Amino acid sequence: MFNVDDPHQFFREDDDNGEMVYSWTMDKIERKDATVWVMNHLFINPQKDSKKILHDQMKIVMFIAQKSHLPVWPLDPLVINYFNEHPDFESIWYHKPSPKNGSL
Repeated sequence: MFNVDDPHQFFREDDDNGEMVYSWTMDKIERKDATVWVMNHLFINPQKDSKKILHDQMKIVMFIAQKSHLPVWPLDPLVINYFNEHPDFESIWYHKPSPKNGSL
């Protein structure tokens, strides 16, 4: 499933009818300050249990980060929200957005 030496990770599951349940990728990149995993968009079939799928896939993200000892830079707003809502992801979060100031 996961090979720490592969810089491109691809995850996809199809249901029994051949329809996509979810799909996402992560790429290991070299930045000036660190080597990181960039987690691209997570696509979830809207007819499926998106909360359960998201939670299950985030377990994989955490496993990859811990196994490779590299932080994750999530790009998908759904994943960013998940990271925000789960403090245990703070330790693997690369390039965390600054909190928004409530006033303009």
